[in-house]
Amino acid sequence: MSAPTARPLIRSRRYLRPLKLALALSVGGELFLFVVWGLLLFPAGNVWLKLLWTLAFCGLGMGGAWGSLIVLVVVDRLEGWTAVAATTGLAVALLGVGCDALCLTLDRQFGYFGAGEHGLAFVGVSLVLSLLGGLLLGWLCFRPGGRRWLDRIGW
Repeated sequence: MSAPTARPLIRSRRYLRPLKLALALSVGGELFLFVVWGLLLFPAGNVWLKLLWTLAFCGLGMGGAWGSLIVLVVVDRLEGWTAVAATTGLAVALLGVGCDALCLTLDRQFGYFGAGEHGLAFVGVSLVLSLLGGLLLGWLCFRPGGRRWLDRIGW
């Protein structure tokens, strides 16, 4: 049996990076939203249920869905700025529109994050964060400078 080569590692990294980064960015973004919207602006309500909603359902669930879509649609099909644009488009469509429409509807029932009173701000913040997250993930995974930086930090 021969020793493993670097080629499979590089190939698997190409598929794992978008998934890991989508999860990390999604959980990080949701943690930010939890602190600002769930604790500071609208502190009423069950903190543990808010945390479960933001980090588990939205952060892990939507981050996993976003990362999986990137692997299925972008990896090995697109490269460079085209891949960055596709990654950003997926983020805005899935997270900024799809997930946010669901969260807006749910929060109007539960009242945890102020969507009933401040729906436009609720949607606007989500769209901006998903746009920025998509651009960042796309640059990190599909541009040479981003890949070099990820290599340096061991991702």
